[in-house]
Amino acid sequence: MNKIVKSLFATMLSAIAVVSMASCKNDAEIKVYTRDTSSGSREGFFEGIGYGEAKKDDTKLAKSAVPVSGNDTMMSSVKNDKYGIGYISLSSLADSGLKGLVFEGVEPTEANVINKSYKLTRNFNYCLRETYTDTNVENIVNAFVAYMDTVEGNATIKTHGGIIENAATKSWNDVKENYKVAQNDNSNVTIRVGGSTSVKGIVGALLTEFSGKCGGFKFEHNATGSGDAYKRTNGSDKDGANACDLAFASREFNNSTEPMADALKGKMCIDAIVAVVNKSNKLNSVTAANLKDIYSGTITKWSELE
Repeated sequence: MNKIVKSLFATMLSAIAVVSMASCKNDAEIKVYTRDTSSGSREGFFEGIGYGEAKKDDTKLAKSAVPVSGNDTMMSSVKNDKYGIGYISLSSLADSGLKGLVFEGVEPTEANVINKSYKLTRNFNYCLRETYTDTNVENIVNAFVAYMDTVEGNATIKTHGGIIENAATKSWNDVKENYKVAQNDNSNVTIRVGGSTSVKGIVGALLTEFSGKCGGFKFEHNATGSGDAYKRTNGSDKDGANACDLAFASREFNNSTEPMADALKGKMCIDAIVAVVNKSNKLNSVTAANLKDIYSGTITKWSELE
């Protein structure tokens, strides 16, 4: 009898252990969040994970995929969904309330972007109008572009998460004599700035700071996505109500569909794209293959990643 009892007891313990192990697995469905097809972050993300066919085509994505309109919306969506996964700008990660995932064994940090060990990167670029109707606006925009490449401008970019590969050596005091507009009272001049939502925090800080150094000019900063950067400065909306004097893209400009002279565009800084999950999620790292499988719908449950 004792042997029978012991055998039954051992069987029960084994069953409990199996149930316990199963209950530890996260069998929940993965909720996939993505940016809209005009987003530079989306383009950089899918190119970086080897799934370029999905950068402009929602039909290539998992059925659960939810497109969101901007970097801020992406952050709030994943923050409020413990089963969600998305991707955001590294410049936004520190204040996002999200967990940034290690990618291909490498932490998403500034140092790893600069030493090129973290591969999911892209540039933050800017573009100017070819023609301006107000020379004061044109002169302020040109001065602002110069300010971005000063010691002070670099410091503000870095403070707000941008990564500077080649640090500026001149201060604003060293170059401001080349921009006489900075000596004027510009309080009645407004410049219109737009483009990428990922770069919004950096650009907003730069505009606020530089206004005080350039006659107190006003600015309207309406970040609506990288796809609008060219469109609103030199493309179909350049003369409409949504026109911009300066705009930013979190990707490279397309020479065939966004043709501009080299003098009208440039790089502000480097950024990285980070796959993110809710802080309650136990996942800490992913590979490019993992992310491709998640976004294509091949992997649909969190337990498949454990």
